[in-house]
Amino acid sequence: MMNNKMDRHASMDMSTKAGADMNTKTSMNTSSTVTTFPQTGMNRSESRDTDTSTDKAAHMQITLQRLEQQLDQYGQELHRYTLEQLTRQPSAQEWSLGQMYQHLIAAALYMQMGNIDKCIMQYEHDLQQHNAQPENPSAQSAAEGKTEMGESIFENGSFPPVRVKVPGVPEPAQPENREQLLKGLEQVRIRARELAPQAAAVPARYTERHPRFGDLNAAEWMMLIEMHYRHHLHQKRRLDEFLNRTVK
Repeated sequence: MMNNKMDRHASMDMSTKAGADMNTKTSMNTSSTVTTFPQTGMNRSESRDTDTSTDKAAHMQITLQRLEQQLDQYGQELHRYTLEQLTRQPSAQEWSLGQMYQHLIAAALYMQMGNIDKCIMQYEHDLQQHNAQPENPSAQSAAEGKTEMGESIFENGSFPPVRVKVPGVPEPAQPENREQLLKGLEQVRIRARELAPQAAAVPARYTERHPRFGDLNAAEWMMLIEMHYRHHLHQKRRLDEFLNRTVK
């Protein structure tokens, strides 16, 4: 679904330090062997439909706060750059800093949040059909669950330390100006605040499929947005180094 050019620069260049920016760690409860999701404070049993609504809302609030921290950081950093710096590419095959911002904004608004919307709509449809009771689940009967990679990222709260190519990632356009990117980040913030309480209310069995990670529920799609922004901080550091080496 992607050409070779997009595969090269759309690849997620993973690092073993992927969780360091947000104090990521995985802890094991020695008495119950329950694995904690580092970025959400959520364990496996709490991610199922047996969650209380209070627990799910609290976990979603943590996810939203962390995403907003990422948006703040990206927004503040933007003021450091001229438009020329934002559009300067290390090579014809690599994204500029501005293209990376465009990718993060578009992925959140149209892919990740789009799939949250789909999960919400499935649940609301079943509610209307009186078919969403836990003892008679009808949603996603053909769902296959997460892939091995999907299980891993939600165990660890970050992307794995390998390069991952996600199909279907479009070529980002160069930004027209810095304000365009700031506006996009704010759109992500506003939409995330709208979707977070709805995503927390949707039972975990309502899922949409990610091309590499498998079937994700609404809350997991929201977590993925934060992990995606945090992951691209590593690419941003490399681009900052490139810009520092090529000062004009």
